[in-house]
This record gives sequence, C-alpha cells and structure tokens, in this order.
Amino acid sequence: MITKTEEHDTDRAGRRLLREVLEPLGVVNEVQMDYGIDYNVQVFDAQNPTGVWFHVQLKSSGSSDYSADRSFVSQELSIDHARHFAVEMRDAVLLIHADVSSKKVFWYAPQLDRRLTDTLATASTKSVTVRIPTGQELPGTAPDLLTALGRIRLVIAVRELTSAGLESFAESLTHLPNQAALFRDFQEKNDTLKLQNARSLFRDKKYAEARPRAETILGDPDSTIDTKFWAEILLRSIDYAETVRSERPQIELAKLQVVHARALRKLTAAGPKHLKFYSIIALHAAELDVLVHENLGVSMALKQHLEHFHNPMMALHLFVRRTALSRRIISKYNQCLRLARYASNFQDRWALGRALTEIVNAIGPYIITLHFDGDVAAERGFTQSALQVSKLAAWISAETGDLEGVALALLSSLVTVQSTDSATYKWAIQTAHGIGNPELREDTLNRIARAEKRWRGEPVDGDHRGDTLWQVTQNIATSLGLDITNENDPLVQGLRIAVRDNSPERVLATCEHIFISLGATGPTARRIRRLFNVATAGSKVVHCTLHDYHVEGKDQDSAFAEFKRAYCDSCPDKQPRPEGWKYTGDARRSLEASHLDLVRRLAGGPFGLRYTDED
Repeated sequence: MITKTEEHDTDRAGRRLLREVLEPLGVVNEVQMDYGIDYNVQVFDAQNPTGVWFHVQLKSSGSSDYSADRSFVSQELSIDHARHFAVEMRDAVLLIHADVSSKKVFWYAPQLDRRLTDTLATASTKSVTVRIPTGQELPGTAPDLLTALGRIRLVIAVRELTSAGLESFAESLTHLPNQAALFRDFQEKNDTLKLQNARSLFRDKKYAEARPRAETILGDPDSTIDTKFWAEILLRSIDYAETVRSERPQIELAKLQVVHARALRKLTAAGPKHLKFYSIIALHAAELDVLVHENLGVSMALKQHLEHFHNPMMALHLFVRRTALSRRIISKYNQCLRLARYASNFQDRWALGRALTEIVNAIGPYIITLHFDGDVAAERGFTQSALQVSKLAAWISAETGDLEGVALALLSSLVTVQSTDSATYKWAIQTAHGIGNPELREDTLNRIARAEKRWRGEPVDGDHRGDTLWQVTQNIATSLGLDITNENDPLVQGLRIAVRDNSPERVLATCEHIFISLGATGPTARRIRRLFNVATAGSKVVHCTLHDYHVEGKDQDSAFAEFKRAYCDSCPDKQPRPEGWKYTGDARRSLEASHLDLVRRLAGGPFGLRYTDED
C-alpha cells in the first residue's frame, strides 16, 4: 500500500507557507528543474511588474534547529550549494526556511553574508551551516527583504566591477601612431574657431551674450561639424549654469544633459568617428545621470517616510522603486564601462578623455547615496571603478597634450568621494601637482581646496546657494511624479509653507514664553502629509504661555507678525532666549513635553490642531 511520508507532508506544508507570505509581493513561479532553485519570484507594484525578481531555495522543517536564545535557525547546506548561492550566482537568491510546526517563515540572503563568503574561501568540508535570523520573519519584514534585494544587486555589481580589469586601463594602453599630429590639427582648428569669444563670455558668466554666438555657429551651414560640435558643448554648459541658478529640480539638469547629448548624436550621425564616439559616451552618461537623480529623489522620499512610518504603503512602493532603479543604474553603468574599455584602444581616442569624465560625473551622486545608506562594500567598488575611468580620461588627455582635460578628469573624480583620506583624493592631488602649465596647476589646486571646504561643510565663494530644503522637496516631488513648477497650484503653495515653517526657531528665539503649535489642517495639508510625511503645511498658532494669548495664521510668519503687533511690542515681560540658542532635537522634545497640557487644553478648539474641509 502506498502511503504518504512525513517528509512529503512537511515539504507540502512548507510550500503552502511560502506562497502565503510571498504571493502578496507578486508572482511566485515554481521551478521544476534547476540546481538548488525551487521558485522564481517577480515583484509587482499593484498590478504592474517592477522588473525586480529573485530566486528562492526553500528549506522546510517540522523540527527547526533554533539557537538557545531563538535568535536564529541553523540550516545545513552542501558546500557546493552554499558556494553557488553566495559566490557564483549572478542573480539575487534567497534561502527561505519554513518552520511548519509553528507556521513561521524566515528569510536569509547568502550573498550578503560575508562570514559565509570568508568560510567558503577556505572550507574543506562537504557542508556548512548558516544562521537564518528569526528577526527576518515574513511577511512582516517584506520591506527589509526588498531592501536586501537592492543590496544584493550592488554586491553582484561590485564583483563584476572588481573583476573587470579596469585597473589595467591606463597601464595597458599602447601609444598609437600620429596622435601628436592629430592633436596639433585639433588645436589649430580650435585656435581659429569663432567659439573663442563665446567661451570668454561664458567664463565671465555673461550667458545672455554667449548664447546667441553659440547658436549662430550651430545655425551656420558653412560651419564645420567640429565647430558645431563644440558650440553644442558650450550651449549645454550655458543651459546647465542657467538652470542651476533658476533652482529647478535637480533631475531637470540631468534631463538637460540628455537633450544635448541627443543633439550631439544627431550632429555626428555621419561622422567624424571620434566625435560620433564622444556623443555615444555622452548620451549613455546622460541617461545614467537621469537614473541616478531619480534614485536620489526616491531615496529622499523613502527616508522621509521611514522617519515616522506615517504611510507604510507609500514606503513599500518607494522600496520597490528604489530596488528597480538600482538594477537599472547598474546595467547602464556597465554599458558606460564597456564604452570606456573600447575607448582605451580606439584609434582616434584623442578626443575622448573629456567624454569619459561625464561617466564619472554621472555616477558620483549614486556613490554618495551608497555612502549615506551605509553600503560600504558597494561604495568602495563603485569608487574604485570610477577612479579607474578618471585615470583613463586623464591618461588620454595627457597623451594628446590636453592639460585642461587632465584637470577635468581629476576634478570630476572628486565628486565620488568626500574625504582627503581616500585613494581618489591622493591621486587627484598628486596629478594636479604634476600639471606642467603653472596657471592651470594653481587653478586646479584651488578647485581641489574648494572641494575640501565643501566636504567640511564650509561655504565656498562663488557657489550658488539656493534653498536646500526646497531643493530636497523638489527632488521628492519629482520622484512622486508631481509637477511643482506652478506657483499658483495649492499643492505648491502648501509645500512652500511647509518648507518655510519647517523650523520655528526664528520665532521661538524672540521670547522664552512663546510656543508654536499646528492649527487648522485642510485637504491640501493632509495630502502633503500623506505624500511627503511633512505636517507643517497647515496653519500655525503662536501662543504666549505666560499670558495665555493665542493668534492663528495661515503660516508661521503671518501669525507671528500679528501676534507681535498685538502683544509682544508692548509686553514688559518679553525675555529673548540666550544668544545662539538653537531649535535642536533635544530643545524640541523639551518644549513639546513642557507644553503638552496646553496643546491638550486647546485641542479641537479655535486654537488647537483640527482637520477642516477647506484649506
């Protein structure tokens, strides 16, 4: 008689548990034949595929081996499977343990376990035992699982980067014949270009005068392709500088790069081949720049929502988007690296040094994001890779005598780091001291010194100083698909209030008896809180805790102006806070705790926090 075994029952129970916890994320497909892979999972956002997916090996047990403190479950793997999962796989894989007795499901990412990787490097046994944290129970830690997928993508990318042989770029290049003659020809053409006057105007920040001169060259049918190419490059620089000063969202700068890169591609479609190759590199770097800035906005929005976890569904949506963006960034950066490798042995590479710096400029903000996310290994891998691209760019420029190109290469490398204690900085400063032109050397060293000041958080003369908080808000809004360029839009007006009233320090500093609380919160303010996790878009109430005075206004400044006119200007008890007083986290918590009774007393009344049907 055929009977079911206990092992079969356990296996079926584990499969049911796995589907219960993973199917809310998307589509779970069982794999019939594969080496150690039981399922493929494709992550969806609502009804739409995100492009994020991962492999699963399922381990089911009726008697799971918990540690004494039940902080982890021990799971044995064959050495071959462990090595395949942790080291050899080029896609994300998760080991999932199903405790069918307690109906608990835990997940573990072998590709993120450095201890396992170190063990495999020297292991001589037939099996290894891994620890699956019980704190990683599903479905409760699904957001952490999605975050881990993004980190796995980075780990895989770093392995590819570090094994790609980029470090041999400059060292393995061989001198090509006629490079000096080609560069002399390039220089002779540049000396006679009509661009010289436009460039001088640009350096003097006379953009309105430089623009029509560059546009005239582009529209002249008798101008050469070479001349038009560099006119387009100059026009891109003018547009970039003007957009920065207009304080438009940062992603608009990246999109602007794409527009000009496509113009270069169209201009050089029929050659010459060196400029055509330049435009190809520029377009891929610009597309990378757009992805990196989109990721920056999503990361800012995710951080904002995670601070108080006010909207968990929004946070989950942002987790999925950031994971998908990481995958696309890695793919696009690898395309850029392939172009860099080809450029290293391209016969007419003399013009490509400056083009390669655009790759480094594009990936720089992503590396900084990795730094603040604490992804040390990924940050290190991308930084090392970007440094090798910078070295290649400098080598090509030096080979052809383009000392300005050398300076651009080493200065662009500094956007990937934030410390003088880095290999990138040490290379840049050493290379700068070796520049033969004394004026260019001094200018480059001054620019490096300016970068050091920015790293220390010190103001730098000549830098554009916009509203940083508003810029962050623009980045978040862009990541959410919102257009906030219309100042007449109630959403934009509410966001302006939220940004201006982000801190009550300027009002609280005027008197120690003053306290500020939230008042009426209308539909727009509630929408802003849902989307941005910011509660300061509604009206504000200024209180005098000594005399029990209260004034409410649409924003903090208008409320205080009325309050000051009615009460403060004639008050004999006014006591300004000590000079240098700051509204720190401790100060905020102290003020809120000491005025809790006041807020409760006014709740629901004309001077308390309340929800209204109109803004």
